[in-house]
Amino acid sequence: MIERSDTTNLQSSIFNLQFSIMLQKTHHDNLRDLLGIGIIALIFLLSACKSDVIIPETPIAKSGIEKLLILPFKDLSGLYGKNVNVRCPLCGNVFSTGDVEIVTLDVLTDRLISIIKSRKDFELIPPGQAQGAMSVLLSADKKELSERDMLVKIGRSLYADAVLVGHVYRFKDRVGTRYAINSPASVAFDIHLIDVSKGSILWVGHFDETQRSLFENLFKIGTFLRRKGSWITAEEMAASGLEDVLQTFPKP
Repeated sequence: MIERSDTTNLQSSIFNLQFSIMLQKTHHDNLRDLLGIGIIALIFLLSACKSDVIIPETPIAKSGIEKLLILPFKDLSGLYGKNVNVRCPLCGNVFSTGDVEIVTLDVLTDRLISIIKSRKDFELIPPGQAQGAMSVLLSADKKELSERDMLVKIGRSLYADAVLVGHVYRFKDRVGTRYAINSPASVAFDIHLIDVSKGSILWVGHFDETQRSLFENLFKIGTFLRRKGSWITAEEMAASGLEDVLQTFPKP
């Protein structure tokens, strides 16, 4: 027969064991919650430290440029084909090509001119004037010129201090809506500032992005919030990319 004292002791032991387990569970839950908070804080800290914009060159303080010729963007996807890796003929950076519509070139060129013009730092030569100069040079020069040599000659013929020219490698629009897509927008382009007197590259900026969801790239939470958590169009992505890249564009 089990004595009453033994029963009481047994019940007390069971209670102590249950209480101990409960304390351990609470402790583990608290640790888990603290760990989760720590991870979220780390993500925000890293996103604040990490730039969302690809700007490979450090800007120079003074360029000495007053008269600037801006040329239309050039479609390198149409020249080399889609879904291949292409090296920039001016700076050597490599980009993956994709769809580029003809209207894209005008959209990017107009946007670039608008941004540079709004800063009121340079005297701009309209791109239309370069078309005639290019035709004359191509007919007069029998030997094939490199792209940089051609840009320098065009700039000199129009008395420009520098030429600003860009290439488009990819301009693929999203398939879907702002909140549900089959494929995201994808844009890649570069811009170069060429010194006409020396033939050297004064500045390079490039942009290369395929939009991804926040869960695919937690380090770009700043960009995700700036876009209000939506899937943007290729034109919106390119406009934002131009603004970001030109932040380091040199002053006269």
